[in-house]
Amino acid sequence: MNRFSLLIPLLVVYFLSGCSTVSVNYDYDNKADFSAIHTYNWGQANGADDELAKNQLLKNRIVDSIDRYLQSRGYRMVDSAQADVLVVTQAVVKEKMRVTNWGGPGGYYRDPWYDPWWGGSAYGGRVDVGYYQEGTLVIDIVDNAKKELIWRGLGTGIVSRQSDQEKQRAAIDEYVQEILNHFPPGNEKKSK
Repeated sequence: MNRFSLLIPLLVVYFLSGCSTVSVNYDYDNKADFSAIHTYNWGQANGADDELAKNQLLKNRIVDSIDRYLQSRGYRMVDSAQADVLVVTQAVVKEKMRVTNWGGPGGYYRDPWYDPWWGGSAYGGRVDVGYYQEGTLVIDIVDNAKKELIWRGLGTGIVSRQSDQEKQRAAIDEYVQEILNHFPPGNEKKSK
């Protein structure tokens, strides 16, 4: 057996483990009966910072993705008066700053190629500052009879602007799937 046949499975595991770019958190009401949920409809978000209220096309794509996911799991969309739960979604985008200290004298990293004639390393090394946008997609499940929140999922990741609609749809589907894989509670064991 050659070395490449051992290396290929390791590379596949490495690339698959790095695929998910969404960090998910969720919470739920321990007293809610999730087994009684079979139908849903859409509720309205009231957040002042809701990015989806500002971008109807994006909101439509997210709603479509959530609809497809829920229906693939056996939930049916019905008239809002008869729905077991209401699904409410919103998004928040924040600008973040990333600071990377590349070290220098006394640090852990020093670029061996960066040594200007004036002694750049004498000034403490290199620090890079970059800005990016972090987006959080919120999916709430509200008990329609009680009008109470019973489940909330949040997916957070770096926002990348996609002009290609297929790439945008794939990114939205990844967010939605990563979040809703935890609904209903206990479902995450089945979906992995």
